[in-house]
Amino acid sequence: MQKIQIVILFSLMIGFQSCMEQPQIRIYQVDTLKKVFKEQTYFRDEVDTVCVARGEIASVQMVVKALCDIEDMRVDVENVTSPKGDILTGVTCGWVGYVSVGRSYTPPSSMILRSVSGYFPDPILPDSAFSIENNEVQPLWLTIPIKNSDQPGMYKGIVKITGKVKGREYSWKKDFHIRVYPVVLDKSSLFISNWSAHFNPIILGYLNNNEDVEIYSDLYWSLIKMHAKIMAEHRQNVHRIYPVWHTKYTYKDGKYGFDFSRFDKEVDIFDKAGALERIEGGHLAWRSGSWDSPFFVEVPLPDNQDTKTLLPGTSPLKVENGIRFVKLPIDDERTQNFLSQFLPALRLHLAEKGWLDKYMQHIADEPTSKNSDSYRLISKYVKQYLPEVKILDAVLTSKELAGTIDVWIPVLNVLHTDFSFYQDLQKTGKEIWFYTCVGPKGNYANRFIELPLIQTRLLHWINYKYNVTGYLHWGLNYWQKNQLQTNADRDAGKLPAGDNCIIYPGYRKLYTSIRFETMRDGIDDYTLLKMIEKRNPQKAKEYANSLILNFNEYDNSVTFFRKVRKNMLELLSSY
Repeated sequence: MQKIQIVILFSLMIGFQSCMEQPQIRIYQVDTLKKVFKEQTYFRDEVDTVCVARGEIASVQMVVKALCDIEDMRVDVENVTSPKGDILTGVTCGWVGYVSVGRSYTPPSSMILRSVSGYFPDPILPDSAFSIENNEVQPLWLTIPIKNSDQPGMYKGIVKITGKVKGREYSWKKDFHIRVYPVVLDKSSLFISNWSAHFNPIILGYLNNNEDVEIYSDLYWSLIKMHAKIMAEHRQNVHRIYPVWHTKYTYKDGKYGFDFSRFDKEVDIFDKAGALERIEGGHLAWRSGSWDSPFFVEVPLPDNQDTKTLLPGTSPLKVENGIRFVKLPIDDERTQNFLSQFLPALRLHLAEKGWLDKYMQHIADEPTSKNSDSYRLISKYVKQYLPEVKILDAVLTSKELAGTIDVWIPVLNVLHTDFSFYQDLQKTGKEIWFYTCVGPKGNYANRFIELPLIQTRLLHWINYKYNVTGYLHWGLNYWQKNQLQTNADRDAGKLPAGDNCIIYPGYRKLYTSIRFETMRDGIDDYTLLKMIEKRNPQKAKEYANSLILNFNEYDNSVTFFRKVRKNMLELLSSY
């Protein structure tokens, strides 16, 4: 026994001495569809080459395992070059941060991920230095945009990590390889909407040291531009803008005046960023009480004692220029007086700006069978004044709303159970999208933090397989306090972790996440499938069917997924 103890002690001393003389870390390249947990101890190089088309974004994930305590660890990427001397530029890199997750959602997916620590990787932090302890692991994310003009071929890059051990600086390097195929990615035809809460001064305050941002201030518009940029970079091309809220009103003797300049400014910002294939007009109506209660239209009226007693509106501008927002039923003469003036003025303005053909209008969110009658009445009234504008809404019910909606957006499980109904609607010229949010749960794909990243990516393979041309999610940035540290359930545990946001707030900056990067890659997968479909529809169908077995059944093998996608790139390169 004594001899064994001496051997162990000697080994520890040798290891300690080696660490002090030449401190080491291990760097592994791990697939970007793998979530790296802090409690993991074993890694190996899983990726030899990252394969992409021109016009895509190449992502690389490295995992650093420390064999000594390392402080102030930073990362840089040396030139990504080909043997011919071609260079890929615009590389960014950041450490992957961890957020705590509250209790798991139920019913859980059979693929749900468990973390002993309760922490999950998600935000990507390009402006932070990290310190890690002996035997601790830390993932790193590289983003390499591939321009359409970049030359095809094999590229080699070098990750350089620097850090301090006992006050002395050291550096370590790791190679990675990217194969750029000659294929040039088409512009995405998939409509993608992630609802932003940028109109909420409290939400924007999380970008401003938790101080509310005055709506329509210079800072407000600066933060809106930041949102437009990150959304465009991640293939978001439909943006929700509220014309009723943004409009400046005058009112006298029942006559309204309208100033659409703030609405125009937001449209212009997103259009210039390249994130506005369509304008998603914000909701006109809201529930008058409980979930199944009738929908009331939000109406701007003079601020006086009478309007103060009415059901308050939901606009962030409760009172402006003597105008108060209230909710009234569609058969109220004040509602009809407003809509009969506002909707024709909006239509004329959209036409003058050249936006009428891209504008769509929400009526009310997630109508149920019990309040579908009020929804139908409002939709019918709106159509009188906006005949060529498509009505769109997320729906929890189907057949009760027939004849009222042009762009149907059922939650994924409703699309599943009523799929024949939606196929029939498509035959009549209606558009079908789908959405996910708090649900569906179980084995359905979603963006929850506790799900494997491949399921976030497969959402848009579902789009392709079932010929569903759009996707919507409510939670781009509905942050809570300390969002960078926690993704615990909001609202007393009602929301699964990650449901409320897919980007994160810094001080006057936005951070992407490994989920947002993966979602963008899934959108590009959809585009590649559409490109294959033009040349070989059967082959595109085979690819989709190999991964999407049913609405809630998938092949979740990352290895198989990479094989399929490489085959897609090689097939397109052969044409």
